[in-house]
Order: sequence, then structure tokens, then C-alpha cells
Amino acid sequence: MLQILTHTPPWVFGLLLVLIVLGLQQTRNRQVKLWLAYLLPTGMVILSLVGVVSNFGAQVIALCLWLSGLALMAVLGYQLFAIKDIRYHVESNKFYIPGSRIPLLVMLAIFFTKYAAAVLYALHNPLTAQVAFMPVLCFAYGLFSGYFVARALCLVRASRSSVTALPAS
Repeated sequence: MLQILTHTPPWVFGLLLVLIVLGLQQTRNRQVKLWLAYLLPTGMVILSLVGVVSNFGAQVIALCLWLSGLALMAVLGYQLFAIKDIRYHVESNKFYIPGSRIPLLVMLAIFFTKYAAAVLYALHNPLTAQVAFMPVLCFAYGLFSGYFVARALCLVRASRSSVTALPAS
């Protein structure tokens, strides 16, 4: 295990630190400018897609599996886990977003899934040659991304039913 960690590029630990900080920010109630509120979902979808493409290239099947997981979780997440207390204030162009630990957990799931896959490939682990490895990994990346798409859809819904005043933070 120590050898794996010592051969991990330093930027990977930097990325982990950034994700932890971003995730911890998500645990607090906060007011966020409109463009910034969409930045996290966009970034996490890109990170997830990069995980698929870096492992499997731009194969149609890999991208379709990723997109299937994304669509499934976007719909289910929006229906079952919608963030109900998001409010948008038109005058200040800000969202009020209640805190949650779930974004931190999903960010870490994306990171550690990508890290584990990279380690398995680097070690030429036979698991990576299994028929189910690629579909499961691509679909999982898609599910993780779908959670952030569902959050973005909650932002869109809130902006469409905007309010005139935000709660004090």
C-alpha cells in the first residue's frame, strides 16, 4: 500500500484536498452566485467523464454506459432526493443552498473510484480484464455524475420560481 501511495503523483493529493475542501463547504448553508452554483456540478461531471475516457478511450459503449448511469441518477435524484429548500434571489443573482454531506460523499466516491481504477491498471490487475469491469465502472461514473446533474436541475427549478429575499446567513 505504501508503494502505491509513494508512486502517486503529488497533484492527485492536491486534487483530493481541493475536493475535500469543496465538499466540506457543501455541508454548510450558504449563498452562492448563480454561475458559481453551476460550476461544481459541471466540474464533477467533467471529472467523471474524464475517468471514463482515460480508462477506456472514447468508445461508444463506454460513453453510452456512462450516459445511461448519468440519466438514471439525474431523474431518480431529482425525483427522490431533490433539494427542496434551494431559493434563488433575482436581485442579487444568488442561490441560497442548504448544507448537505451528500455532495462531499459523492465527490469522494468519484475520486476514489478513479484512483482505484488507476491503481488496478497500473498494477496490471487481472480484474481490469474481466468482461464486467468496463461496464460497471462506466455506469458507476455515470451514476455519480447524475447526482450532480440532479442538483443542477434543482438549481434550475429554484431559479424559475425565484424569490425576492434570501434568508440571513
